[in-house]
Amino acid sequence: MFASQWFANTGILGSNTANDSSTTGSDTIFTFSDQALGDADSTRVIAVAVGMGTGDANPRTIDSVTVGGADLTKRVGAVASNAGVENFRSEIWSAAIPTGATADIVVTMSGTIGSNRGVAISVHRLIGNVSAAPDATASDNDDDGTTDPLAVSVNTQINGYVVCCGVSFKTAPNTASWSGATELTDAMTGNIAQTAANYSATSSETPRTITVDFTTDGNCQAAASASWFPG
Repeated sequence: MFASQWFANTGILGSNTANDSSTTGSDTIFTFSDQALGDADSTRVIAVAVGMGTGDANPRTIDSVTVGGADLTKRVGAVASNAGVENFRSEIWSAAIPTGATADIVVTMSGTIGSNRGVAISVHRLIGNVSAAPDATASDNDDDGTTDPLAVSVNTQINGYVVCCGVSFKTAPNTASWSGATELTDAMTGNIAQTAANYSATSSETPRTITVDFTTDGNCQAAASASWFPG
């Protein structure tokens, strides 16, 4: 029996295949070339957690995320804004992407972002008894730096998979500490702290408590999570 057939009968096999970041200034389109997607599989769903930030009074949105030219769908997002100047987004996008072991991942903004800002991605492969859309999502935001940690607790089902991401305005050095999920990456994109985490569910919880705590206080931050159940 092939691995994909086995997991279709028992649950979801989820894994983090790549993490990357860019601080290229004054860009609208961020291309992360040749990102690992893991082995192709007829059941495969690719989820991409995206963090970004701008530093002016004109907040930008994430207009699209593509994997090898294929469009992903936004599943959940959190927005933090401080005094209409700092604007940060933490989002999770996903779609069925059955073919290809590597691909360019392209994140397109509604406008340019400054050189002291940036974009980070965390790429996840889900195979087995899995749908393109998550079954549960959560988000949290803090506009003034007084609410720390952020809570993104979500319902889980045994043999499911959870993707988490967070972004905060923090000066380097800075790291995040996750509870209820396994930290995968910490990155500084300009003066923004970016982080991602995952969790392969070993039990069903309503919800599972998941928090992210940054090491220094900042003036705004956002976090999101998405949970897939075996379907």
